[in-house]
Amino acid sequence: MQYYVVINGQQTGPVDESKLLSMGVTRETLVWHEGMPQWKPAGTVPELSHLFSGNGSMSNMGTAPGIGGNVPMPKTYLTESILVTIFCCLPFGIVSIVNAAAVSSAWASGNYALAQSKSQAAKKWALVSLIVGLVGGILYGILVGIAMVNDPNIMREIYGI
Repeated sequence: MQYYVVINGQQTGPVDESKLLSMGVTRETLVWHEGMPQWKPAGTVPELSHLFSGNGSMSNMGTAPGIGGNVPMPKTYLTESILVTIFCCLPFGIVSIVNAAAVSSAWASGNYALAQSKSQAAKKWALVSLIVGLVGGILYGILVGIAMVNDPNIMREIYGI
């Protein structure tokens, strides 16, 4: 069945029932389909009850609570974020860590769309940090090489070798 939904104040649709959860529809999201007299929260629509059959507990680790227990938590990229922050580029790495930390809380609250968005942002900023760190390292190596070519004694002057 096709549904119209209101997400973040915007009406979207028609959307196939199988895509509702991946769009971030929760029990409270307003939905409507042809034949319904008015918009209703998705959790009160009998045809959608199977989507929200979970009890909201964390007993089924690895799947989102409160939305049927069938949506896996997106990757947080927390480990990657920490590593690029330490070894590559501090400012962008911190942005990545902040987004990575937000994935779990968004997922635990049942907001799968936000969790997915934060996961993608954490991945993007971890990659930006890695690329900036690598490019910076390469440029530093080139500048040191140029300095050594222009003045072979520069290493002695700088490092006392």
